[in-house]
Amino acid sequence: MLGRKKMKEQRAETRWKIDQFLAIYDEDQATFLGRVEDLSENGMSVLSTETVPVGNHLRLAVEVIQDDGSVKTFFLRCRSLWIRAESGDKYHRIGFQFSGISNSDATRVRKLIDYQRSHGARRPDGPAR
Repeated sequence: MLGRKKMKEQRAETRWKIDQFLAIYDEDQATFLGRVEDLSENGMSVLSTETVPVGNHLRLAVEVIQDDGSVKTFFLRCRSLWIRAESGDKYHRIGFQFSGISNSDATRVRKLIDYQRSHGARRPDGPAR
């Protein structure tokens, strides 16, 4: 495309494609936002039918379905960094950066990444490591 420069990758941490359904809710608005597409220790991208203005700060609820079928929920403060249309106008991919999350929530994110990696998760741009 003319006039558009490719965005330089600015992630400090490797992101991982998430195959498990992780529901994301905007806790402040009490609405379903979408599902996690990929995750790193610093942020995530979410596939959504909703839009979130760039720069918004949100408290997101992450629902994780456990192996026994139960659901565990934890909360993350995030800032929206970018948004782009996916699959026409119906879906959007939203990039979030975690901001001020607790040590216990950071540990939950790391455990979730480790779990996904142990079940064959891959980098969005390559094979599993």
